[in-house]
Amino acid sequence: MNEHNPIALEINKIQAYWRKAVTGNDALRMVRLMILPEEARLYEGFLKLESSPHGQLEEVFVTHLTPFEDEDTFSAAIIKDWLTTYDNSTALLQELEAKDSALTWDPAPYRQLNASLPQDKQLLQLLQSFRAALPEQPRTLVLALLPWQVSDTRSFTSWLTRLLKLGIPAGVRIAVVDHVGKDYLLINDRPFPGQVISFHVPLQLADAIQRLATAGNPNDPEIAYRKCLFEMGNAAKDKDIKRLHYWGERMLEATQRSGYKGLFATAHLSYAGMLFNFKRDPKLPQLLEKATRIAKQGLQTGDQACLSLLIQAYGYQGAYAQIRRNYGPAIEWFLQQAALAEQHQFLAQAVTSWYQAVELSRRKDSSRYHTLLEKAYKCGIPMTDDEISSSVYSFLAADYYDYAYTNKQPALVSEIDERMSRIFGKNWKEEVDKLKKSKVKSLMQPQLSEEEEEDAEETADTPAQKR
Repeated sequence: MNEHNPIALEINKIQAYWRKAVTGNDALRMVRLMILPEEARLYEGFLKLESSPHGQLEEVFVTHLTPFEDEDTFSAAIIKDWLTTYDNSTALLQELEAKDSALTWDPAPYRQLNASLPQDKQLLQLLQSFRAALPEQPRTLVLALLPWQVSDTRSFTSWLTRLLKLGIPAGVRIAVVDHVGKDYLLINDRPFPGQVISFHVPLQLADAIQRLATAGNPNDPEIAYRKCLFEMGNAAKDKDIKRLHYWGERMLEATQRSGYKGLFATAHLSYAGMLFNFKRDPKLPQLLEKATRIAKQGLQTGDQACLSLLIQAYGYQGAYAQIRRNYGPAIEWFLQQAALAEQHQFLAQAVTSWYQAVELSRRKDSSRYHTLLEKAYKCGIPMTDDEISSSVYSFLAADYYDYAYTNKQPALVSEIDERMSRIFGKNWKEEVDKLKKSKVKSLMQPQLSEEEEEDAEETADTPAQKR
């Protein structure tokens, strides 16, 4: 790791804090890393780094992104992922053996789980046996859990508590990530004195990112763009529209000099994105119109970066039309966005655009709702199960299932039920409903304050604000 890299220096702070809080604490079994939302990627990098041969801490880290779906099946899911990772680590195991540091662990007992033993207990046995097989004993094993999806934080907390009650083996620790001020995974540690620790490391991540992004020649258009973007973000946070416009104009000037249509279009979209905080500013529609035109020109001249920018521009146009209550044009912009994304096989983006068009038609133009819903459903048919589970397509499929059921289309009902059951389980309707409640707000971008939304009961289906 480059010790002069600002991000690396922030990771060094986490490592130093970990050593201070954890080293020598033999009773410790669980570490709760308290983070701010914007620090999530940094902590993911920290845990993945420590799970690699380049880790700096004394402990042996194993990081898993296994999704948490249910507290009664999570242990088995981790075991399955553990064995898959182990089986795919042949080169690393051979390298350890060549260095006389062979790992002597036997995975055979965990290939078929013992039905007479609780899965949680078998997971703890796996961790204990793996830790005992590590070379250069004594070593501490840390299982770091970063589920890419958590169905229910209360159930996740309950699962963690169950492991503590069973007794996490000596030399084994579990690390989880929680959010400062939210305490989603707060555990009552009275029955487990000294076994649970929570800490937050004060970081200067925003400053580190800015220093990293703006390092280099200030006359370089891309560096100038990033400099202006950070200044505009600060101005937007301070609600200083005059300062935002100043840096926005500097951004346009710098990127126009570059001669790259993609960068010039990006600047217009970034500027417009900032102005969604000031939606009545007359500059906003001008920027969107020009961004769309520049992206089209760039695409026609072979700048492939302009394809994603044009898709994004259509979404911004739809968002702006929506917040101006021009619902018909908003739907059309989202449909253009969906069509272009689908044409180029960006299916996750396409179904998101379809979802925005469908939801807006449901609320504001119901005569088009079922026609658009059918087209949206068909768009996602080629998607893989993994793509569906991590996109909004499941919401569209659930709505289309209800439509098919009401209109007595048994073949279609069976088709949707079979696919969704395979992905989400037999209670897929309940699982999708939970996902929708947890995800729908994050889909509505940029986030507008409640008083800025066109209706208090509506979600603002708008494109991602670039910060």
